[in-house]
Amino acid sequence: MDDAKVYQELRFELTRLATALVGPSEAEDVVATVVARALERPGGLSGLDEPRPYLIKAIINESRTRFRHDKRWSGHPVDPEQLQIVDYRDEMVDLVGALPVQQRAATFLVYWEGHTAASAASLMGIRPATVRRYLHLARKKLEELLDE
Repeated sequence: MDDAKVYQELRFELTRLATALVGPSEAEDVVATVVARALERPGGLSGLDEPRPYLIKAIINESRTRFRHDKRWSGHPVDPEQLQIVDYRDEMVDLVGALPVQQRAATFLVYWEGHTAASAASLMGIRPATVRRYLHLARKKLEELLDE
């Protein structure tokens, strides 16, 4: 499969993930940065053994980098329509948007995309136990925020 086909196949999924992690205003920039870097590699996107997990992990890493560089960042409210989320209250989406990037990524992949902890871990390039830990921390933080 050539680079254009790989990109077309994964573009929507990568943009949805980036939107959940950094918000709609920066999502396309994150995807473009990650794809541009991957294209600079020998063989480009098509040279990757498994482009999907590689690009998902790269989206998460780029989101973390942007989070670290923007000290004023306090979480971006996520537009439920862009994520095609139905029946989620706006305040809950805002609360999830305020979670740290890794917790938000695990939450997005498991609860919104329907992945198991093992498949989310594979996509994120971490162990399943780490995904479960991120989910635990996210639920704990959300409970605290909802109690306030």
